[in-house]
Amino acid sequence: MAVLTATAQNSNMTKITVRSTSIESNLVEDGPEVNVGVFLPPGYHKDLNKRYPVMYWLHGFSGWKNTSGKTGWGENRVNAIVKMMKAGEVKPMIIVMPDAANSFGGSFYTNSLATGNWEDLIAYELPNYIDANYRTISKPESRGIGGHSMGGSGAVRIAIKHADIFSAVYGSGSCCLSDLDFLFNDRIIRETLSIDSWETRMKGSFYAKGMLAVSAAYSPDPDNPPFYADLPYELSGDSLLNKESVKAKWAANTVLWMADQYISNLKRLKGIYLGVGTRDPYISGSIAFSAALKKYKIEHSLDVFEGGHGDKLNERIVNNVLPFFSEILMSE
Repeated sequence: MAVLTATAQNSNMTKITVRSTSIESNLVEDGPEVNVGVFLPPGYHKDLNKRYPVMYWLHGFSGWKNTSGKTGWGENRVNAIVKMMKAGEVKPMIIVMPDAANSFGGSFYTNSLATGNWEDLIAYELPNYIDANYRTISKPESRGIGGHSMGGSGAVRIAIKHADIFSAVYGSGSCCLSDLDFLFNDRIIRETLSIDSWETRMKGSFYAKGMLAVSAAYSPDPDNPPFYADLPYELSGDSLLNKESVKAKWAANTVLWMADQYISNLKRLKGIYLGVGTRDPYISGSIAFSAALKKYKIEHSLDVFEGGHGDKLNERIVNNVLPFFSEILMSE
C-alpha cells in the first residue's frame, strides 16, 4: 500500500490517499485509491520516542459526506478530543478513519468480487501501513476497531474474525447484525429489482441503493453486470419470490449467525461494546447479538440509550467511544 498524497486538515487531522492492492481488482472498476483520515494525538510531534495505541473507526453508508468533502471527523469533534487528551480524561491514541464509500455508497467492509476485498484492507493492509508509517504500538492489545451503522456491523464482523489483529470493538447503531428483511418492504424490493443501470441507480431511494450495495457486498456475481450482484428476490409474473441461495449468502455475512463459528475469538476480545438508541431502527440486531453473547457467557456491554440512529453520535463518540478504548487499549 503506497501513500499518494498527504494533506493536513487541521493541526491534528491529516488526510492521506493510499493505493490498495486489496480492492484494485474489483469488477465495478472502482479505483484502488482510498482516502484515510489520520488523527494524531497532541504531543505526537514533540516526543519522537513515544508510541501510541490505535483505534480504527468505520463510517456508515454513504461515507464521510457530512464532513464537507473531507475524510474523517470534523473540527469541533477533533477539538473536543484534543481537549480531553490534554486534560488526561482519555489516553492519547492515533485514530484511523478509512473512507469506504465506493460506487454503491458503501462497501459493508466485506471481501467481494464486485467491490474488492475491503475486509482484507481493514484487517491487514491498513494496519500494516499505519504500523509502518506512524509510531504505533503494533500489538493486538493496543489496536481496537469501532464504527457506526454500516461501520458498526463491519467493525464487529471484522473483530470477531480477526481477534489476532484487534483486541476490542465498539458497535454504534450497528445496522446489519441480524437479518435485514425488516428494512426491505415490497415497494423497496420492487424498486431495487427495476434498477438496471448506474443511471437509474442514481435516482433510486436510500433503501433501494442500500439493498443493491448489500447485494454487491454479500452476494456478488461475476456473470451479472452492470452491478455484478444477485438480489435475494426475483419476480415471477407480478409475484415476489425469495432466492434462497442468495439469502444463504446474506446469512453467511450476518454477524448474529456467525457468532457460533467464532466463540473462541469472541472470548479473546478484551472488550465488546454495543451502543444503540431506543428509536434506532436497527436496535433489534444489537439486542439479539447481545443475547447470543450472553448465551455463550461472553462478557460485553449493551448500552441502550434514549435516542435515534445518529442524533447523539457526536456526544457518544466523545463520552463513550473514546473512554471505552482508552480503558481497554494498552499503552506503553
